[in-house]
Amino acid sequence: MKVKLLLSLGLLFVSFGFVLNAEKKAKSATEMNLHDFMEDYTKPATKLYDKKDNAEYLNKILEKVPDMAPEEQKAEWKEIIDAKLALGKPDETCKSCHTKFKKEYKKNYRKKLIQVPEELLGFPKEIKALLKK
Repeated sequence: MKVKLLLSLGLLFVSFGFVLNAEKKAKSATEMNLHDFMEDYTKPATKLYDKKDNAEYLNKILEKVPDMAPEEQKAEWKEIIDAKLALGKPDETCKSCHTKFKKEYKKNYRKKLIQVPEELLGFPKEIKALLKK
């Protein structure tokens, strides 16, 4: 009887561990700091644009970037991105924002977690697959 109880408790704890681990992995994929987002999403999308002239992913990502800005800078981020997209130069948006906001962002918001929009979550894998073709 004691063995069954111990096995049941052990199984319960192992199951609970799996659930917590899966939850942690899911959360880490949807929350990250802006630097990691740019490395995982924007950088590969820019590479796809440069190598294959495919701006689809980069444009979709850039449309969501102003939502990740500090509240007082959202309008300016959107303005910069919209101006570059209107010119058909999505690859220049990063440099423009970096020039204006990078030092302040690093100083005040470096570790701040941002929420990655759900519709972008599959982009890194999709972009890597397109780059391999």
